[in-house]
Amino acid sequence: MPHLLNVWPSVSRKLLAADRVLLVCDYDGTLTPIVARPETAILTEKTRCLLSILANMDRFVVGVISGRSLPDLESMVAVPGLVYAGNDGLEISGLGVDFVHCGASDFSDSLSEIARKLQQELSDVPEIVIDNKRLILTVHFRNTPDHYSAQVDEMLIATVKPYVESGQMKITRGTNVAEIMPNISWGKGRAIEQIRRGCGDNPIPIFFGDDQMDEDGFVAVQNVGGVAVYIGGTRQNTTALHQLESPTEVEQALTLLTQL
Repeated sequence: MPHLLNVWPSVSRKLLAADRVLLVCDYDGTLTPIVARPETAILTEKTRCLLSILANMDRFVVGVISGRSLPDLESMVAVPGLVYAGNDGLEISGLGVDFVHCGASDFSDSLSEIARKLQQELSDVPEIVIDNKRLILTVHFRNTPDHYSAQVDEMLIATVKPYVESGQMKITRGTNVAEIMPNISWGKGRAIEQIRRGCGDNPIPIFFGDDQMDEDGFVAVQNVGGVAVYIGGTRQNTTALHQLESPTEVEQALTLLTQL
């Protein structure tokens, strides 16, 4: 898996050959480092400035996609003119679009019930965060001591099991995080496809992501000849064909994009 900065001349030629580029970035772990609590993942002013510059260039459509809720994502990034996709793309705002997946909101009552049960059953687990974002429920246990991991996992599976067996819900897992979401055919890949269709001119996509939940986005982008970039140490089980080490290197890549 080549390092993106090492092969930038060939990648930049590919992007320059297209009339427009759809640049999509994950937030946590991609634009910002992974931190102890989600609210402390603050975007640097340099990265914010670079996103703003790119958004104002005719060559680019710029989007940020995240497991965060749409209002949370918009407030954390705070750059006008971007496309924002929250809850892994179940809700999208930008390009004149105000989208919420038609089936996702039907499960909000079930997610509230699951959140209530998990908060009750895991009340003795330190530093666990149960974040009900209406369309997706996220359980963060990055700061939880390792010896609680089995308890958290067992309770999570047991609580969600009836909803999984009935076909209502599914569980996806990332780095020290689990997401409980409606069992519908949707994810970051489908959201990126929808954003691309909304552009009207099929721009070449480039997607930066760091976690297992970004994998279907990598596939969707590469299926149409775009560039998928995994952020982190070399990982054998990613489908992305390019890699960067950290959000600092993402910032370097964004700088190079402003020079196209």
